[in-house]
Amino acid sequence: MKVVLIDPPTSFEQIYGDWDLSAVDTYCPPLGLLHIASYVREHGHEPSVVDVTARKWTQQKAVDFTLSMNPKVVGLFAKTINVHNAARISDELRTKGFTGPIVSGGAHVTAVPAETLNRFQAFDYGVVGEGEVTFLELVENLEQNGPVSNIRGLVWRNSLGEMVRNDPRPLIEDLDSLPLPAWDLLPNFPEGYPHSALETKRLPAASVITSRGCPYQCSFCDTAIFGCRLRQHSAEYTLNMIRRLRETYGIKDLMFLDDNFILDRNKLFTICNAMIEERMDLSWYCMGHAGILTEDRLKKVREAGCWFIELGIESGFDRILKLIKKNTTKAQVAEGVKNARSAGLKVKGNFIFGFPTETLETLEETIEFAATIGLLHFQQNFLTIWPGCEMAVEPEKYGAVEWDWQKLAHQRVTFIPNGLTEADLIEASKRAFRRFYLRPRIIFEVLVYSLTSWRAITNAFTAFAVFMRTILRGGPDSAIGNHPHL
Repeated sequence: MKVVLIDPPTSFEQIYGDWDLSAVDTYCPPLGLLHIASYVREHGHEPSVVDVTARKWTQQKAVDFTLSMNPKVVGLFAKTINVHNAARISDELRTKGFTGPIVSGGAHVTAVPAETLNRFQAFDYGVVGEGEVTFLELVENLEQNGPVSNIRGLVWRNSLGEMVRNDPRPLIEDLDSLPLPAWDLLPNFPEGYPHSALETKRLPAASVITSRGCPYQCSFCDTAIFGCRLRQHSAEYTLNMIRRLRETYGIKDLMFLDDNFILDRNKLFTICNAMIEERMDLSWYCMGHAGILTEDRLKKVREAGCWFIELGIESGFDRILKLIKKNTTKAQVAEGVKNARSAGLKVKGNFIFGFPTETLETLEETIEFAATIGLLHFQQNFLTIWPGCEMAVEPEKYGAVEWDWQKLAHQRVTFIPNGLTEADLIEASKRAFRRFYLRPRIIFEVLVYSLTSWRAITNAFTAFAVFMRTILRGGPDSAIGNHPHL
């Protein structure tokens, strides 16, 4: 059966809000769709993948291409920030005469399945949780005109238009049973997926995910799809992904997008030792948890080519770290950053402003903390309460909330804690970026790194222009709307 899988467009405004980074043009392949595509292909079906953003297509062109493939089923993978775009494509497909099933999958429908299908009538089915097995079973049942009532992990409408939610789908225990991602279905891979020049050294570059789930339980994070239990591809499966990317696509730089790539020491060391022994000559980046940045791990990853590590630090105030269940302290963060720098790694810290119970004093302490622990890069978002996260349960107790899915973005104020204003949060953000980046040491280090390539130079100038526009911007244009809970 012919299947078209669409990654709907996501504008830079939807991702970054006021931070207009459109000139940098960085894209990550839709890895979730590539896994689903390879899985259904392995079972005899004919998938196509349409990454609308990376191809820089209009909605109309994406619809026309989809129809030209004459699919029997269309699937759209959507996050909250682009679920409306997915719905618009679905509506246009219907307008143009497509009568086959349209399936929505991804984080958003998993978090709020009934609300999603009720709001967007063009979606016939929703895949809740991991998509590979559920989507395959749906495709095969549709092909045979069979019932869908026994497909676990599916939400759908019956003949009366009533919403039906089937039993949940168990998580896939053996991730190595999945075929490698179908990179070959992206006609512009890897050239069409340039990574950030501040986080990659060389092109072509690629991203991989080697695990699912996170054992930490941060209350602002949506774990609806993969849960809080870590499941992993084996070291050998991971190495096979890396070898395929190097040998087939000439990849020179990797971004490991696991929530915590360095968590499993045995797997980490096996991968790193193979990289070293096989002389893969890759530069790479990963994310980790500050509480496990041990000297042996950091020394090993540096030896294997890692040069940059990203940490979700979130706050510089221990009470808030405990409140959000970060499972770390300021002291652990400072020690971890120190260990990483001693190993020769550059460190980026991610922070979030506007948690419940946040005050001007806690914001100031976080700003000071970020500027004094040895980070090279500082990234700050505002708290976004995404559907499905723990904080989405009665957040009105702690502040004013924006519930409009189309307005949610990390760099836009959509939650205002009691006792603060939108202007307070924006001013703290501007102050934080000034305090961090307008220091001689940081300016010098960023300039030195930027001189490594023309691409890095142009990206650095673009980022600097965005930085200056943002820290000089005025106050908020409007307050948060009073939208009802969905």
